[in-house]
Amino acid sequence: MYHAVSCNGSTVNNRHIGLTNGIITLVTWSSIGMLLASEWWGALPVMLFVLVPISALVSYRSSVLAKSLIEGKATVKLYAIDGFKWAFIAAVIFWLWSISSEVMAAGGPLLGANWWQVMKYIFTISLPASLVVGLIGSVHGVVFFYFNRWQITANKQINAD
Repeated sequence: MYHAVSCNGSTVNNRHIGLTNGIITLVTWSSIGMLLASEWWGALPVMLFVLVPISALVSYRSSVLAKSLIEGKATVKLYAIDGFKWAFIAAVIFWLWSISSEVMAAGGPLLGANWWQVMKYIFTISLPASLVVGLIGSVHGVVFFYFNRWQITANKQINAD
């Protein structure tokens, strides 16, 4: 476990910050999904197969970035770019998995599609959707930057008392 020592000597655990961010991501997007679903139990597979891995990724990346935030080296730009990058990568992996499944599935939108139809699908649906997910990841990064900075500041104040 990595414990970083800040300038005034207080100890902050970067894994705690990462775990907190992962749980916040899971709870927030699970709640949104359940509220928007016509049947709440219909959102459970999405939560299991999409949100749990995404929350694990958020938790891991947050714990990595927390080290530089604790040391005072992180910026909003770093968090925003990291959020965009990893959200975009996760979206591309999701689309590759789903496109390969749709090509082989009976009755799917890509059933019997030729190479150009698959490319059209990728560039008109998959890529723009991945960019939107990347922008959402960037917003998450900015929100977590300020939230984590507040956590670290609050910890310093508690340890100073």
